[in-house]
Amino acid sequence: MSAPARKISAAVIGCQGLDVLHVMRLKVASSLLMAEYIQADVQEWNQQKVDLLVASADDSRGQELLREADRKGLPVLAVTRNVLSSLGVPGVAYGASVREIFQQLRQLLLAADSSGERFRPRTLFRSLEEARGKPCLLHMGLVKVVVDADQTQVTLLRDIPYENCLRAAAEAGWTLSLLDGDTTLEQCMSDAVGQHPFEDFCWRAAALNSEPLLPVDLQGHCRLRGWPEVETGRLPMQWLLPMAAMMIRPWRPDELAQATGTSLDDVARIMGAAACTHLLDTSSAPVATPRGSGNKVSGFFSRIAKRFGLNFSKGLQV
Repeated sequence: MSAPARKISAAVIGCQGLDVLHVMRLKVASSLLMAEYIQADVQEWNQQKVDLLVASADDSRGQELLREADRKGLPVLAVTRNVLSSLGVPGVAYGASVREIFQQLRQLLLAADSSGERFRPRTLFRSLEEARGKPCLLHMGLVKVVVDADQTQVTLLRDIPYENCLRAAAEAGWTLSLLDGDTTLEQCMSDAVGQHPFEDFCWRAAALNSEPLLPVDLQGHCRLRGWPEVETGRLPMQWLLPMAAMMIRPWRPDELAQATGTSLDDVARIMGAAACTHLLDTSSAPVATPRGSGNKVSGFFSRIAKRFGLNFSKGLQV
């Protein structure tokens, strides 16, 4: 079993005015960022260049320091005994746990990464970009799964409710190991407690998550190559009409949202799930008829059209 190499990003976290307890917790929380492939170095801040500043806000000097850094566009995190809502900058309460500090550090670093590439959250779906067509073992906290080489099946290796696994899949902190050799794969599969279609896993995870599972381009055209292998009743009702429309022809996401009365956020989530399951076609050129649809709009799509008062016989008319 071998983990693929990946570039580790470096981040410098400055600290100012913290007591020994909070410096120690900050360092432990920073070390946890390695789960995101971020190697963070905590340093006493002396005006040197840093990626994030953590400081006490319990005195006027610390408050002014945080405000000044925030005005200059430097991400900041305050530690305070005061009411957090009165700070005006992100903060944690005095005595915050390592987990609370870690969550704030990760959120601030990711938000500051305007390109979205320097500090990418290690969700299960982003991790799968490194699978290289091989079976892989993915692990995060109590959740452990195997995804086959063709990405058609997800095997659960821990006796955890399926919905808990779906929610965890979109969280950060996953590690991936490629399974080299039949023996290693058989050893993992011996712990299997359940199997689910990969498309079902992705689409239901997308329905439970407020953000797209993968980054999507909201400027170009897109359509669905086929209907996902998931129970329709497991998807949000407001997704069905735009999904059906995407089976008919390519759309710009904003036009699709307007034509179907769907939010652009929902369209982006649909596109993210489709990208995960290789059902997203982003070419604007005509493509082959979607699988299993024939030359006519299927009865399923017709029922959706009737439900929403639309006509699919000539594409999509409103």
